[in-house]
Parts: sequence; structure tokens; C-alpha cells
Amino acid sequence: LRYNGNQGRKMSSGMLVALAALCLAAGAAATELTFDMLPHERQCFMEIVEKDTDITVEYQVVYGGRLDIDLDVTFDGNVVHSERSQQTGAYTFKSEKTGEYQFCFSNEMSTMAHKTIYIDIIIGSEEPILNTLKEEHGALTQMESSVVSIHNGLRTISDYQTHHRMQEATHRKTAEYINERVQWVSTGEMLLLVVLSLFQIVYLRGLFADKKSAPPI
Repeated sequence: LRYNGNQGRKMSSGMLVALAALCLAAGAAATELTFDMLPHERQCFMEIVEKDTDITVEYQVVYGGRLDIDLDVTFDGNVVHSERSQQTGAYTFKSEKTGEYQFCFSNEMSTMAHKTIYIDIIIGSEEPILNTLKEEHGALTQMESSVVSIHNGLRTISDYQTHHRMQEATHRKTAEYINERVQWVSTGEMLLLVVLSLFQIVYLRGLFADKKSAPPI
């Protein structure tokens, strides 16, 4: 059994570099939230962004009303982007100045509808990790390339899971709404049948009582 210490240290160093690059991943930061909005309500989320940074905002109305929401992206009091009465959307732009950007969602058009909103705000862009590692450290070993491939695969799976969770939540809310309405209709039908049955009993008893009280001819 032969052990090469230098090769072992080189492999460990390369793996550490790959893992560190996966963790830092070009400085991209993402914020995912699911929140509720009451009728006539407006909620804003603020993020301080450096100049020339890619910004992506994605949103989806999970449940409520006509599944529509208004979006305003503002900076320093000026509207950067605006969308009206959309169920889902995605907008990407580059910040022109350093400062605080606001992402405001409005349910002011609704008078009664309570809504659930999912948003994903991504600050910065994630460059291909494999290319970054090759530029900085040259050729990668098979194990390091496998680590990068696994990372990319897990990121894709995470995106699919988020999409399916939103779809499942939307369908679940719809099913619960339909089930609630069916229960109310069934309860109403049962009460109507009880009232009709009582009315028929009282009416028939009244007919027989009238016949018994009538004088013989």
C-alpha cells in the first residue's frame, strides 16, 4: 500500500476550493417569501443594492380573488417598473445607482378578496461555477467536476420543487374552497328537506283533522 502525501494534500486543497466556490457562488443572494394580503392593503420590501447589479423579482398569486396583484418597483421615488393585475411575473433589470430599491405589491383593487403571494427577489447573478473555477485554478479533477455537477443539479431540483409547491398550494386552496362551498350547499339542502318534511307533516295532519271535525251528512 503506497501513500502519496503531496497528491493527497493537492486533492484536498482542490476540493476545498470547489466547495468554497459553490458556497459563495459569485455573491448572488435570493430572498423567498410567502405572505398574506388583506383587501386594500399594500406591502413593500426594501433592498439596498450596489450599482450595476442584476436584480430579478419573481412573484405568483397562490390564492385569492381573481389571482391578480399589482407590482411597482421604485428607486428614489421613481417607478422603475410597473405591472397591473397579473397572476405571475418575472422582471430582471440592472441597477443604475447604489441605493434602496422597493418592491411594492398592492391589493388595493380588491374590496373583499384576501390573497396569498409568493415572491423571490434575487440580487446579483450567479455565473457558471465550472467556468469560474477553470479560470482561477485551471483544470479540475473528476471529483471536483462531479461536485459542481451535483450542485447545479440540486439547484435545478430546488427550482422545480418551488414551482411544484406553488402549484400544489394553489390547487389545495382551490380544493378547500370548493369543499367548503359543497359543505354549505349540502347543509342548506338538508335544512330545506327538513323544513319541507315538517311542512308536509303539518299539512297532512291538518287535512285529516278537518275530515274528522266535519259534520256527517
